[in-house]
Amino acid sequence: MTSSPPGARTKLVIAALTIAAFAIGLDTFVIIGALDAISRDLAISTGMAGWIISIYALCYAIFAPLNAWMFKAMSRRNVQILSVSIFIIGNLICAIAPNFLALAAGRVISAHGAAMFTPAATALAAELLPPARKGFALSLIFGGMTVSQVAGVPATSWIADAIGWRFSFGFVVIAGLLALIIFAPMMSGIPDKAPERENAPISKRFPKTIYGLLSVTLFIVVSEFIVYSYVSVFIIGSLFVGVPLLSAALFAYGFGAVTGNAACGVLTDRFGPYKVLIAAVGAQLILLVGLVAFGQHGTLTVLIAFLWGNVSYMYLVPIQHRLLGLAGDRSKLVLAMNSSTTFAGIAIGAFLGGIIVEISGITSLATASILIGLIGIALGVAFMRDAALLKPRLQDV
Repeated sequence: MTSSPPGARTKLVIAALTIAAFAIGLDTFVIIGALDAISRDLAISTGMAGWIISIYALCYAIFAPLNAWMFKAMSRRNVQILSVSIFIIGNLICAIAPNFLALAAGRVISAHGAAMFTPAATALAAELLPPARKGFALSLIFGGMTVSQVAGVPATSWIADAIGWRFSFGFVVIAGLLALIIFAPMMSGIPDKAPERENAPISKRFPKTIYGLLSVTLFIVVSEFIVYSYVSVFIIGSLFVGVPLLSAALFAYGFGAVTGNAACGVLTDRFGPYKVLIAAVGAQLILLVGLVAFGQHGTLTVLIAFLWGNVSYMYLVPIQHRLLGLAGDRSKLVLAMNSSTTFAGIAIGAFLGGIIVEISGITSLATASILIGLIGIALGVAFMRDAALLKPRLQDV
């Protein structure tokens, strides 16, 4: 890895990776803004339309480690081009899907491409910038995904209402094509790494700290999505002059996620991943409770949503930063496992939140979020600190 300042080609590649991450982040949430329109057009229930979100998350969780294994010998250039191409094809299928099954199939295909892209792009961005800027490199990829929430999700929601939900998927396709057009020729100048070694079972290859860090990811994501999945249930009313409070809160959340993500890379490089993770998750738990408690309080709700957005993605960079420090020459596989864990946490959080709402009501979401989040913090204290003191190289394990 070079320590010299990045050249023009490297900057363009990273910019293209960020644009592709924007498209993938957009695709993750495009269904949310278009759910009602899809339900009406395909003559299916809202609940059935909502399954499409779970299908994408679960397929991503399955494909992320599978893709890392299947394509471990493929060049980095080809992995990036193939992944975005598959992603684009999946969204094209969604755009023309005549029924629920075709739409679900398109989501499976797009999840396949997204799960191939994100871990590889994260590892590549970290390799292209100097070690001292690793946190910044990671924040660029996640920045593309968070920007999609503040800019892309409102845009696709408006497109779905104004001209049809199919054009929302078309918007995602355009973003993917733009990234592909930029980085396909640029990637030819990026050297390939040696193939990752495959000479031992995973159980013997990875130190326990890797699995500990993955458990940190799982509990933090479940804690967040138990609440986030059901914000439309407890954030109700209008902010002012008829502006829906939910829309205003989600916009504030997305804007906060962008600013928080930008700060996270700098904070991680300055204070270290351990301190940033513990502080961010602790703040998130407090804000999630506040959001449930004050979900109908106008400006206060929007303010809490903005602050929550600032810390909601801050766990990603510190954990990825630490995993890269431990992964050695198998960074893509380890990052794929973390991506898989993240999307599994989304699916589990949404599922558990639904059960809690039905059994105990909305306010119980806050209690469940705190309990699960505290477990995540405890695991973070154990394994993030352990990782800081003990940095085994996987090739030596």
